[in-house]
Amino acid sequence: MLDNPHYAHVGVASINQTVGDWSGNASRIRAVIADARARGVRLLTLPELCIPGYSLGDRLVMRGTLQRSWKMLESLRDATGGMVVCVGLPVRHDGVLYNAVAVLADTKIVGLVCKEYLATGDVQYENRWYQGWNFGRVESFTTPDGGEVPIGTLVFDAAGIGAFAVEVCEDGWKGLRPGSRYALAGATVIVNPSASWFTIGKHRVRRDMVRQISREDHVVYLYSSLLGCDATRLIFDGSVFIADNGDVAQEGRRFLFDQDHELIDRVVDIESLMHARVEEGSWRQQVDGLHRGDFGPQPTVIRLDGDFSTDRTPPAPSPYWLAGTVAEPVDASLLWLHPAGLIAQQPTAVDLPYLELELALSLGLAEYRRKTGIPKFTLALSGGRDSSMVALLVARGVRYSHVDATAEDVHKRVGDIFTTAYMATELSGSATRNAAKGLAAELGAKHLEVGIQRAFDLHVTLNEELTGTALSWDEPSHDITLQNVQARLRGSLIWMVANQENGLLLSTSNKSEAAVGYATMDGDTSGGLSPIADVPKSMVTAYLMWAARFHGLKSIESVVATPAMAELRPTEHAQTDEGDLMPFAVLDQLMFLFVQKGQGPVEMFRTLWPSLSERYSGCPTAFSAHIHKFVRLLCRAQWKRERFAITFRVTAFDLDPKTGFRFPPVQAPFTEELAELDEYVANLS
Repeated sequence: MLDNPHYAHVGVASINQTVGDWSGNASRIRAVIADARARGVRLLTLPELCIPGYSLGDRLVMRGTLQRSWKMLESLRDATGGMVVCVGLPVRHDGVLYNAVAVLADTKIVGLVCKEYLATGDVQYENRWYQGWNFGRVESFTTPDGGEVPIGTLVFDAAGIGAFAVEVCEDGWKGLRPGSRYALAGATVIVNPSASWFTIGKHRVRRDMVRQISREDHVVYLYSSLLGCDATRLIFDGSVFIADNGDVAQEGRRFLFDQDHELIDRVVDIESLMHARVEEGSWRQQVDGLHRGDFGPQPTVIRLDGDFSTDRTPPAPSPYWLAGTVAEPVDASLLWLHPAGLIAQQPTAVDLPYLELELALSLGLAEYRRKTGIPKFTLALSGGRDSSMVALLVARGVRYSHVDATAEDVHKRVGDIFTTAYMATELSGSATRNAAKGLAAELGAKHLEVGIQRAFDLHVTLNEELTGTALSWDEPSHDITLQNVQARLRGSLIWMVANQENGLLLSTSNKSEAAVGYATMDGDTSGGLSPIADVPKSMVTAYLMWAARFHGLKSIESVVATPAMAELRPTEHAQTDEGDLMPFAVLDQLMFLFVQKGQGPVEMFRTLWPSLSERYSGCPTAFSAHIHKFVRLLCRAQWKRERFAITFRVTAFDLDPKTGFRFPPVQAPFTEELAELDEYVANLS
């Protein structure tokens, strides 16, 4: 049996890294190690692939990435005297790439553990580059300087820490976890260096996961994650946990805008874990099964030189009669927002999805601007819901980035980096103009206004000279042409402003409109970054209503009070977004079932009709017509989605053809399936 100390001082950190920022990444890792040392930490866990950055893409296979990663690892050795530090990097072994974690102990590289279960599917496709490691395999890794380091299924035994082992990110999410077999082999601390990108609600799933693992395996479970936006598309909220035998003993702050890392640490009682195992008969049965080979080969134990013990003691436990009765905060990782005065009130369970959404997208925008070196953002602010949400996210990002600034200072900072413009034709209404002006003033943006009717009239005239056709609203076939030219004129003009300001233009397309192509290419889709393209229209409206209340924003109330409309047709044509399409509450449900659940037309009808029949006054053909329209538009719009600007992933699925919904631009648009729907609906009568 492996010797275990009574107490161990452990720590876990998130870090805000940037892909390929070798010197910056090394400096930030050193800062975390120094912080941990000052607190007395002896075992420190850092995130997955934190040396090069997680979102490497095909940069991983470019010459220099592996060499620079290993060189950085070597350079960090001197910072680990008297400590054990787990840090992630890619390695090549026997000509194959692995997602690995290096264990540094008292200035030595003592072992490499490779990820077993690759994150593949959805936005991740690690098996494009990496191979998963087979449990039980232990070999010798040859370092660039000719040294030898053990690589594979390893348990590390360190005086003052005890037996600990590593499972990497996805390994912890699978039923047959390597960590459970490590625990049966004697490990009392399981380290999980993760990257774990953000989606709404995922943090609570992580918390439940680490709590359950630590209880089932009777271990201290150390979970780390990246922070910020290390490349594009994915946002990392920076979750960090220390779970101890079924309790989340420590939890770090998330969505830090003004700090590069978050470190939590705790002194844990290792002997209490051993005691819990001794008392449990089923534990003894499983250990016996491990020895019989029921769970495959046993890990190899690496005994580390040095003493990593602590003279500190754990916090006193809560009275046993109160165990399990103390209510947890709604989300302890976000409570830092309230004392700092960054939000008006402590969030409730109802607030959390919207607050998480705001924090994630605001962080993504702030990170994108900072890490790309773009000095400013520019936005066509129409007074509608989508552009208003984008404007609010930019301003909130400035607020969260300057926690000690006054409201006046924040307004000035917003104006320094953010320009909005309202560009009106004769079809634009005073309500949207006033809403845009009011919101820009309330947020502090530099706001511009101009009339573009002259440009519109000139284009119509030039088109007639070019084609011989006099365009008219009275001719239905001219409708799209007359609408789109307005959007494209605005796109051209706001790009001029962006270039003049040396800024990046933000696009305002939402997920619902992206699904059905309700957007003008080179018009409202113009921009280099599309912050809300993964936010469905229903949630845009719900978020704005929440933000108006939660942040006390008066201007948002007038935005939401106006029906969603593009203002591209004369008023007598009565244009609204839902009138052009269908109710967004219906469209967004169809999008979810079609894209995420893979349902066809008949299945979608069967799933939704019981809850929607009243909305359609019991007329199934009306709902069937909307399914027809949705499927036809979604298939036809794929070419547009192929051209959309980069967006951030924040929900359970996305439509990004590069990382999410890889749909063919050329296909038969479910013709036979829609015919089956018609037959099914006809038989209902």
